[in-house]
Amino acid sequence: MGVDIRGLNVAIGGRPVVRDVNLSVGDGERVGLIGSSGSGKSMIAKSLLGLLPRGAEASGSAALGGTEAIGAAERTLADLRGRYVGVVFQNPGATLNPVATVMRQVELPLRLHYDLGRDERRDRVMSMLRKVGLDESVAGKYPHELSGGQQQRVGIATALITSPRLIVADEPTTALDSIIQRQIVDLLVSLVDDAGASMLFITHDFSVLARATTRCYVIDDGAVAEEGRTARLLAAPNADATRGLVASARRLTLSAEPMAAEPMTVEQGGAR
Repeated sequence: MGVDIRGLNVAIGGRPVVRDVNLSVGDGERVGLIGSSGSGKSMIAKSLLGLLPRGAEASGSAALGGTEAIGAAERTLADLRGRYVGVVFQNPGATLNPVATVMRQVELPLRLHYDLGRDERRDRVMSMLRKVGLDESVAGKYPHELSGGQQQRVGIATALITSPRLIVADEPTTALDSIIQRQIVDLLVSLVDDAGASMLFITHDFSVLARATTRCYVIDDGAVAEEGRTARLLAAPNADATRGLVASARRLTLSAEPMAAEPMTVEQGGAR
């Protein structure tokens, strides 16, 4: 599923936070949205998903596979998010339901959007847990019984359980250490590519983005400061905002080089 954003503006309490943004994600493409904290990148994604905070006003166009999100009814957006768009959030410890087992978490989108029997839902959940590198025994556990990396794998399983055509990953590795970051990024890339889906990957870290995307947009003060191939922006950034992000990435432990080989497999990544 493609994304097409044109002339997007968002204001909160009358203060502009997104200014005349244009960006696109093609079918089967992995595109990054990168910027420092407060740059407006997450507000762009929330506009696309219909998840803007109360008091926010959006104008322009933000289309998901031809369906306009700006001004759409919540019922339309909820169906899109559940069936065709999966979202991986920044902090799984905060977004997972603390009183629901992993099984209940992952199967919820199937319950909401598909008429499946209990056994079929269970089979699909178990298959997805294996795909994200988790043992089936995790299904009966609660979020607090899992490590941060395991929690994020549950979040990915929940986002992918309905075989969505677009994945929106909003800072999915920020709360993880560098080794687990690498595993989670490579896992996401592998699963998205295997499914033939598209991905919009949001981050403030070029070293993560280089492993996850082939093209990206740099957001600064709510506007697009620069865009292009991720490898080119890493090698020869033009905008001040891009140069600052690249310099920060080169100081981090996660490699800032574009992926030269296939992502780590689920088996190699482990289940941490």
